[in-house]
Amino acid sequence: MIKIGICDNEKASRKMLGELLKECFTEKGMEYQQMEYASGKEFLRRRDKTDILLLGIEAGEISGIQLKDMLQREGEDIKILFLTNRMEEMPEAFGRNVYGFLGKPVEKAKLEKYMDRMVEDVVESQKVVLKSINQDMVVNLKDIYYFVSEKKYSCMVGKDGVRFCDMGLNQLERMLERRSFFRCHKSYLVNLRNISKIGGKIRMANGEEIPVSRRRYGELKDSYQLYVLQKAR
Repeated sequence: MIKIGICDNEKASRKMLGELLKECFTEKGMEYQQMEYASGKEFLRRRDKTDILLLGIEAGEISGIQLKDMLQREGEDIKILFLTNRMEEMPEAFGRNVYGFLGKPVEKAKLEKYMDRMVEDVVESQKVVLKSINQDMVVNLKDIYYFVSEKKYSCMVGKDGVRFCDMGLNQLERMLERRSFFRCHKSYLVNLRNISKIGGKIRMANGEEIPVSRRRYGELKDSYQLYVLQKAR
């Protein structure tokens, strides 16, 4: 689940952003968790796990720019989008993990464009815990090519080779729902990120070819096209 913080000293601005976020995520059918902070100081005090931070330039005693600098010095991997009425301060706002800035009042279309990029980048960097016989495996989602069924269990084929997974494809499909994985065949669950070509079969980034059931071929093409369009935004 994506965790989004809104840090701004204007209560009305936080409320409006919350409503826009709800509309954006509801339309996409995605789950998210929203936290609000009236100041940069409150954000630092609470230290909630945060993936994306919508950050006002004026954020109380600690400004948005100061908070950004603190988070970067600490090595925090939080995606930041600035909100401001004072465009002249923007040159100071850029830095690692800063995606840009929006003027107030925020327009839904512009917010949605940034959110698409930020959410996708958060998902790309996420890890997943997979059950194995001896111990759990922590794997980067982007490093997985596909899963193939092995009776009640499965094998994960990834950038580090083939690894046994003590989980069936049905369980994996439920766990990886909305994370750019697609069940193209009763025996295969593929990572859309690592598809290089779709024809009669799927060609993966490692050169392997994966079968596609006729029943799922059209849905696969639609899902892959949507993934590519979202990635290109």
